[in-house]
Amino acid sequence: MSIIHPTSLIASLDLLAEAYFYQQPISKTQRQELAALIVSRQSQAGTNAGYFIPFTAESERQPNLFSGERLRTAFAKRQIQLIEAARTLKLLGVEDHAVAQALYAASQRMESMCYARFCAKGECKHLTVGFMRYLALDGSGDPEPRLDGFLTQLSAYRDGKGKWGGFPFYYTLLMLSEIRLPQAQAELQYSLPACERYLKHDWDSDPFSKRQHAILEKVLTRS
Repeated sequence: MSIIHPTSLIASLDLLAEAYFYQQPISKTQRQELAALIVSRQSQAGTNAGYFIPFTAESERQPNLFSGERLRTAFAKRQIQLIEAARTLKLLGVEDHAVAQALYAASQRMESMCYARFCAKGECKHLTVGFMRYLALDGSGDPEPRLDGFLTQLSAYRDGKGKWGGFPFYYTLLMLSEIRLPQAQAELQYSLPACERYLKHDWDSDPFSKRQHAILEKVLTRS
């Protein structure tokens, strides 16, 4: 199955994320083609500099987080595309000047946003989690030092029921399962009762439900 949708940036990012999540093979050619597609959608100047712009045909598409949670605000939709596109370029590992420049421009834009300093207002909570996933891919094999501080702040939002008040549950679990730090493991341990409870539910067969079920299983496997 092709992971590249030639007229949809959102679909291409989602297909690639799914391939990595389920550990499906991705050829060098596919990685290069997808990197080129992402880079081609980045605005180079003006007020949109650094952002990755969806195709006109998908401008009305309602994006979800990889784990299925819906985004409601235009700000969150725009920012998550920026974060996910930059994270995808890191994952692809294509080393050329265009990719390096795109990552630099995206990083400059993200660092100017509130979620780059941990923000817990509205859907910025979703973006903070997405940015933490981005930070976890610093290229050295070790998590970015800021993650310790982010995780400490996240723990303050525990609701006593295995979740974090207002933070997207499955997306947060996905992020924590990707970070090899003691604090991330501590948050996963805290979430176990809720994960075990939800795993017993009847699950639909749609792609988001399958991903959520797989995330729960991944968390329980790590515990």
